Amino acid sequence: MKICPVCSTEYPDDVKFCPNDGQTLRSAAPASDLVGQIVADRYHVVKKLGEGGMGQVYLAEHVKMGRRSAIKVMNPSMVHDPDAVARFNREAANASRINHANVCAIYDFGETPDGLIYLAMEFIEGEPLTDVIEREGALPLPRATPIFLQTADALQAAHDLGIVHRDLKPDNIMVSSRRSGGDMVKVVDFGIAKAVGGDQAGQKVTKTGLVLGTPEFMSPEQLSGDAVDGRSDLYSLALVLYRMLTGKVPFEATSVQEMMIKRLTDEPTTLAAARPDLSFPAGLQPVLDTALARTPLERYQTVTKFAADVAAVTGRPVEGAVPHTRSRGDTEGKTQPLDTTGGGATQRISAQQPGLTKRRSLIPVAIGVVVVLAGGGAWIALSGGGKANRNAADSVAHDTATNPRNRQTDSVRPVGTQSVTLANRDTGQRSRPPAQPTAPPAATSRINPAQAETLLQDLFDKLDAKAIGTTTVRDSAQHIFDTRGITTADSAFAAYIEANAFARLDDEQPRRGHKATALQWAERASRLQPTSRAYQQLAHDLARP
Repeated sequence: MKICPVCSTEYPDDVKFCPNDGQTLRSAAPASDLVGQIVADRYHVVKKLGEGGMGQVYLAEHVKMGRRSAIKVMNPSMVHDPDAVARFNREAANASRINHANVCAIYDFGETPDGLIYLAMEFIEGEPLTDVIEREGALPLPRATPIFLQTADALQAAHDLGIVHRDLKPDNIMVSSRRSGGDMVKVVDFGIAKAVGGDQAGQKVTKTGLVLGTPEFMSPEQLSGDAVDGRSDLYSLALVLYRMLTGKVPFEATSVQEMMIKRLTDEPTTLAAARPDLSFPAGLQPVLDTALARTPLERYQTVTKFAADVAAVTGRPVEGAVPHTRSRGDTEGKTQPLDTTGGGATQRISAQQPGLTKRRSLIPVAIGVVVVLAGGGAWIALSGGGKANRNAADSVAHDTATNPRNRQTDSVRPVGTQSVTLANRDTGQRSRPPAQPTAPPAATSRINPAQAETLLQDLFDKLDAKAIGTTTVRDSAQHIFDTRGITTADSAFAAYIEANAFARLDDEQPRRGHKATALQWAERASRLQPTSRAYQQLAHDLARP
């Protein structure tokens, strides 16, 4: 059978074109029988190396040159998925631009007459760094450092071209043995890489709302769904280095959800605390702390500088590493704007976020993504999350409403994501919010109350219900409201955000009772913080017919 890549209609094998849209039909059968065949008239398939969700990888030899290649073939069942095809194309386009010894080379890319999409790349006789760590445990510094430096060199080469990998992890770092001894590193899988500064709509190569990458090695801003640049890869590289040196990750948890929350709220476990049985150079921990800073502006601004500092404290030379075509502002400060010029694309990072805009639905709107709930559990993502974001101008959709943070007597100070059930003014007992608020997500992790103010502040400042999803905002505010240990003011502010979320839901889905629920939350916020005119104004506006 053959399938149309546009309309997904299936046809017999003897039909070449779709009568509906004229597209060339592609085989719908799994590409499981390529061994012994010749792909694109030049690659003789020798054996199958592996298989994944995207397709299969084969070892092949060029019929004329005799050069061995790894041939990645897209699963025919996915060729009608534009997201999958875009990702496949992106890997070929991005990786082929990077000419570097530590990046897996791309030889060829195309589509055969019968619709087989393939990618021919360098065949690496090695194993993923993941397998090395699983087999050997924590790697000694003399071995881990060269692997790190080579990986850093590869990343900087990509960054110099304006390409961000976005999925750096041990699985994507291939390690083989040099003839002269030592390890040779190849960074692979640029399938979700993107060009910094490119058209953002064009960079989305997955279904809407899906955050690309591997959560265990993603930066806070990537977890948030925010725009990323080379400093996100730098953060991931720091996690890889930590994993090599300790065999662990600096935010250990019993679930992916809990790990995400810890990464966005807690400080990373120090090397010494993770492995008290091992010794590390005295200056290495501060270097890692800088690389693992929660906000990009607090990190090293380039991989070059990060690698140089690691090499310095470990006493390892940067073996011809990181010779770049231009300076990336690595001399000193970690808070300088990052100029990631590549392919004509330039992006400047500013500490100041755009001011909030106004909307008729009583909801303060900001630029950014803050909280995501997945699988019934909440994980909170601070996109930028630092003090720099708290100076952004705030606005409430109605001109008469005052920002709850403007002054102490008229505001709820932004508080983190703790759950506070509201205190009844008459009895002092804790009571549940009124009818209809969504049940709290079953998150097992709780936020440190000391972090509550910062987290809730960021949630308020970066709230953009359309970008995040109104239901996500609602559920996240509920999670904050239901976390134990935060102050009454924090609880009130969480209720205020919850009221705004339900108000927006009422805009989006009228006549479903959302406005009544929004009013109940606003009244709760007002009772908890009776001095806040903003809360009173919101309740007043929602009470109007």
